[in-house]
This record gives sequence, C-alpha cells and structure tokens, in this order.
Amino acid sequence: MDSNALYATLPDLSARIMRSALASETRVDWDDFCRNSHVRPVRFDAYSGQLLAQEELQLQKSFAACTVGARNIWFDIGLRYRAIKYGELGLAMMTARTLGEAMQIACRCQSLTYSLINYRYASAPNGALALIGSCSKLAGPLHDFTHYRDLGAIRTLVADLMGGVLPLERVTLTTPPPPDWAQQQHHFPCPVQFNADQTQWLFLPGSANLALPMADSDLVTLYSSRCDTMLRRAQTDATIKGRLAARLSRSDSDFPTAGEAARMLALSERTLHRRLAEEGTRFSAMIDEARYCRARELLMEGHMAIEQIAVAVGFAEPSSFSRAFKRWSGMGALEFRRQSQTSNTRLA
Repeated sequence: MDSNALYATLPDLSARIMRSALASETRVDWDDFCRNSHVRPVRFDAYSGQLLAQEELQLQKSFAACTVGARNIWFDIGLRYRAIKYGELGLAMMTARTLGEAMQIACRCQSLTYSLINYRYASAPNGALALIGSCSKLAGPLHDFTHYRDLGAIRTLVADLMGGVLPLERVTLTTPPPPDWAQQQHHFPCPVQFNADQTQWLFLPGSANLALPMADSDLVTLYSSRCDTMLRRAQTDATIKGRLAARLSRSDSDFPTAGEAARMLALSERTLHRRLAEEGTRFSAMIDEARYCRARELLMEGHMAIEQIAVAVGFAEPSSFSRAFKRWSGMGALEFRRQSQTSNTRLA
C-alpha cells in the first residue's frame, strides 16, 4: 500500500474474510485480535462498512502472524476476493472497456486494493500485458501471506472480469510454493513458477485488447473519477491532524490520551503536540471536537439517556457534560435533542 494513501477508505469485506478464516482455523477472539493489531474492534452488520487502509494493513500483518501455522489457508482466502468486493474500484474495473484498461485502473488505484504488493502495468505491441510486482519491504510470514493471498485474489479478479476466462501465459512468485500447491494448481491454466527472481503476472498476446462483458464507457468514467477523489482525499488526510481525526472518528471506546494517540501515530507525545500546533490546532481541541461530534450523533439517535451519553463521550458527571455541550453548541443537550427530533419529524 502506498504510504501516501494509508488514510484511504476501503470496504470492510477483506476484514470479513479474515474474521471468517480466524473463526474456522483458530480460537482467537475477533475483538482481541483487533486490539492486538492496534485497530479499533471492527464491527460488522448486514451492510458493508469501511476501514482505513492503515487499519487494513495492520489487520493483515496480525493475520499473517496469527495463521503462520496454517498458511495453506492463505491462497484459499485469496480466492474469496471477488471483483465487487473492491467497492468503487471493483466497479471501475468491471465496467472498463478492455482487460488492459481494467488492469491499468487497478495499478493506478492500487492503494484502494487490499494488496501489499505494488504492481506496475506493462504491455507489448502484440497485445500481451503484464503485472510486475515489487515488495522489497515485506519480510517473513507477511511476504508469503501477501503473495499466496494475491495468487488467489488476482486469479479470482481476472476470472470475474473476463466471465470465467483466464488468458494467462505464466505467473512467477518470489516465494516457495504453498504447502498444498499440488491440490491447488488446478485453478490455473498456465505454469506457476515459485522461488522466482520477480513476481509477475504474464498474459497471453492479445489479452490487453479483450473486451469485458460488462463494459460501459459512462460507468467506467464515473467510478474511475470516484476512485481518484478517494485517493486525493486520502493524501489530504495524511496530515497529522487528518490522521488523528480519522482515528478519533473511528474510536468506539474511550478517547485516547495524548500519549496513547502519539503511539497510535508512531510519534513521540512532544512531536504530536508540535505537529498539531504547526497545523493550527491542539490535541485538546481535537478531543473536544470528537466528543462533540459523537454527542450530536447519540443525541440525534435518541436511544440513550443524557447520563449514558455523558459517559459514552468521556465525562464522569452529567453536569460536566451539560456544561461542555452548551459551550460547544450554545444550547443544552436536551434542547439540541428536541430540535433535532422536531427537524426529523418535519422531514418525515
């Protein structure tokens, strides 16, 4: 993942796949797994949620370490990464005009994929194309995990884009073969070479020009534009202020102290305060804003009593919360709730 886009938002579907694999292969509690990964406990409901790319990265690192004794599942889970599970990026690839265009979109927006390998697109005059991977910063179990998982994931992605056809000539990986490769190699119509000098996906001549069954010029323009917007926003959020705000907005437990927040961002506490000052804010002001946003959400939902909301946003006494809320909004918490409920009734 590009370090400039670690604050891009990704669908939580990769996390769902990892949770399912942990449930079937280990006895690790999901909430404990998230906390050990230094990620807020990821909750799932009937609808897809979102994660920061940084959180996805942390989950993958922990998953690789946790399942290193069952690495035969790494390829299997890769097969579950259907094209649609990449969200807006998946839709952009699926509606591209040709396979070559889809692969170029994937490489340009790879920070919106779940892969830790950086792929470069290459093509030849005869219409052959290649994805050339680079992963010099990966080591140990994470290196093998991301290769095995990508081996399944890219295979599934190409099959989804091409309606089941796999126009592959050869795949080479800089890893030893998975433990159960003899049982898995039937998924590929071409040779797969392990312990190679470079990771590459080589496609047959003419592959770049193959039309995709769901091609739609209007939709590919729309979804590609949305992907570009997400990447631009992620780079803006790469400021310390943006990174901290993203963390605070996703915290569903007690808000962190300055020291805890600094550790989350891999900074010293002193550096955190200095960087925030350079960006025109203070840690206490950001905590206040996060508390205010959370309090507004809970008041508008209308399910919790004021005393419960006070505790949820970090106040020991309801009176302290009431004073703070009036300072933030200019009105009391009960008045804010009544006004929001009145507005919702008018809109209904």
